[in-house]
Amino acid sequence: MKNISIFCGAHEGKNPKYAEAAKLVSEIIAKKGINIVFGGGNVGLMKIISDTALDNGVKVLGISLKSLHELELANPRLEEVIVAQTLLDRKDVFMERSDAFIVLPGGVGSLDELAEVMASNQLGIINKPIGILNTEGYYDNLLHWFNKAVEEGFISKANLDELIISDSPEELVDKVINHQRPADDNWTDRLGL
Repeated sequence: MKNISIFCGAHEGKNPKYAEAAKLVSEIIAKKGINIVFGGGNVGLMKIISDTALDNGVKVLGISLKSLHELELANPRLEEVIVAQTLLDRKDVFMERSDAFIVLPGGVGSLDELAEVMASNQLGIINKPIGILNTEGYYDNLLHWFNKAVEEGFISKANLDELIISDSPEELVDKVINHQRPADDNWTDRLGL
């Protein structure tokens, strides 16, 4: 595994534990010699993960959006920034340039990115591990919804079981790195078709 995308907030959130966990996740990944791919921002949790990774000697790729890049919100320390024209283009680059994905607390953008990579895994477009760091129970309500969707028959249990969830940065990174995805030729089985 060479590159892990981290999806996270452009804000730090009210609870300082979010920033602490973001820094720790980035340190753990960097110490394993794995590069970070992120949204390119010089704000919020994005700034913390990119600065931490750079401070720990790994490459960091920022995938910015034209409208944000023009506001000069990109981390100036980055050697490589890709500026996408649209959100769809941006998510395509994330999927092309990443071997796995980790979602930290964030807003609608982080949720959108999580949904995109989950749906792409389910449809066999990609076949890559996805982890959610549930710091301080931030994603408890989303996880409740996922379980309700399984119960009601809208998401297969097999697909939900492929999502790696932990409140421990160390455990999550370890599980994501070592996760063996099912063969991509059986994705229809995971959909329950």
